[in-house]
Amino acid sequence: MSNTPATLLIVDDDVHVRELLELLLQDQGYRTLTASSGEQALAMVAQQAPDLILLDAMLPGTDGYQVARQLKANQSTANIPIIMLSALGEQSARLLGLEAGAEDFLSKPVASDELWLRVRNLLRLKAFGDNQAVNTLMLEQQLQKRTIDLERFRTAMGGDERLLKMVNYDPLTGLPNRNLFYTTLQMGLTQAELRGWQLAVVTVGLNDLKNINQTWGHAMGDQVLAEFSHRLSNCLNVSDTLGRMDGDELALILMIRKGQPGPRQMVDRIREVLREPFKLPGHDIPLTACIGIALYPDDGADAHRLIKHANTAMGRSKLAGRDTYRFYTAQMNVEVLARQELETALRDAVRKQAFEVYYQPKIGLVDGQICGVEALLRWHRPGMTTVSPAVFVPVLESLGLISHVGQWVIDRVCNQISIWQQAGLGQVEVAVNVSAQQISEGDLVNDIQRSLKAHQLEPQWLEVELTEGSLLENTPHTVASLLTLRDIGVKISIDDFGTGYSSLAYLSRFPIDKLKIDIAFIREVTNNPQDAAIARTIIELAHSLELEVIAEGVETVEQLEFLTENGCDQVQGYLFCRPLPPLELEALLRDPRCFI
Repeated sequence: MSNTPATLLIVDDDVHVRELLELLLQDQGYRTLTASSGEQALAMVAQQAPDLILLDAMLPGTDGYQVARQLKANQSTANIPIIMLSALGEQSARLLGLEAGAEDFLSKPVASDELWLRVRNLLRLKAFGDNQAVNTLMLEQQLQKRTIDLERFRTAMGGDERLLKMVNYDPLTGLPNRNLFYTTLQMGLTQAELRGWQLAVVTVGLNDLKNINQTWGHAMGDQVLAEFSHRLSNCLNVSDTLGRMDGDELALILMIRKGQPGPRQMVDRIREVLREPFKLPGHDIPLTACIGIALYPDDGADAHRLIKHANTAMGRSKLAGRDTYRFYTAQMNVEVLARQELETALRDAVRKQAFEVYYQPKIGLVDGQICGVEALLRWHRPGMTTVSPAVFVPVLESLGLISHVGQWVIDRVCNQISIWQQAGLGQVEVAVNVSAQQISEGDLVNDIQRSLKAHQLEPQWLEVELTEGSLLENTPHTVASLLTLRDIGVKISIDDFGTGYSSLAYLSRFPIDKLKIDIAFIREVTNNPQDAAIARTIIELAHSLELEVIAEGVETVEQLEFLTENGCDQVQGYLFCRPLPPLELEALLRDPRCFI
């Protein structure tokens, strides 16, 4: 509300009543005007509209009821609140005043407290109504301006519909492109605010389109995307909009009027139309999508924020699996911000080489001595506790930085092995974990050869560990890289064996020296007969192929006894030793002992 005092018009033919009301209202800081007749009151209102009128019902000539009716019938004065005053206490007088359009009714003589409260409350309602009217007018003007701008653009195009489509529409699907989608969304938000509607932004990401492009070619992928957009278009209501944002991502604007169902119904339609197979050469393939939903006004009031939040929800949907959808929540945004902070900190750590390499001993079950160590990457994030590699390594991979960090680890490990050998601490074989990206995108073989040469190290003291899943990535190149490493003397081991896809089928294809039984099987090996059977099978299989077997995650004596009885070659885990920084491991190497 404005700081300017409200102006109140007092209309009464009794001068004493006018003076009393003026005194009471001026005492509360209001500005007052007075009129002694209905005709005078109407003339004064026409000249300067007050904020509120106290109107005597029984006036000579044009009475208060007539004055109220005339004011309420005029659009320019209809919003002025009226308090009708009357010495008549009958219900009929009150009803006549309300019927004439008065907002309130007071009986004479007027109690000062009641007068002040009723005037204050009516002025508050008027201020609220005025604000609503101003907002509505502004929204209508904004909508009108955008419509005019669009018409001007079309005129500027000289009526060339072809050029207009090139600027605003996606050539593949014929849908509005990103720019037109944003403009349409902004107009939709204006309309939603004006009408009091809800609006939903729904982003849809097709799963498997990348695989279709790789298997059948981009022309076939484009055909699938065009067919998908056509199917979605058939799901829309008249007021909804579908656009193509980028690549395999489409987005919808759903106008949800009062009483209409929410976006879940549309999501169910989208999932249903995808279940109808897409026809590809020799195949009928059903596809799935990951869907994110953000709602106006709950999740944002502007186009950029809503699309950002819908994309955040879609990202969470992808993590949940195929054929899923998620609504945006504030917690998602918190997690996205945390992820962005983590990425920034990791980029800084890579630039500063702020990582450390720890080493966990492997114990030979024949003599109980250290027979090698595994190099493990550690990151002590400034101001925070140590971040688990299970958290930061996948982020390094997603940022495309893992090859750079992996190269640094290999060089650091080779340098450490050389230091230990020069210090007379024995011949220590060290295993280094290698990401699939280091093989497919980096230059793993040259990185290793360069580090071996730089530190004058024999290759047999270095072991490369890969997960089963990494064997499937760029397989011919992987096979060639591993063969080269094997030829120069570097050992190869498969980590987390039994959890991936390669299993038995790939063992014969790759030059492998060792298998590591995944901790998931070791953890319950003494309690779960199935895990025990899997562990025995892996040991027997490896020995039949003349491979060594390592069990990781050994933490109890019972697990150790099981592995010893079943012929496992090496073990590592907290039962023997936690991962140690280099200096602490050196103490163990200087004073060798039997761990079993």
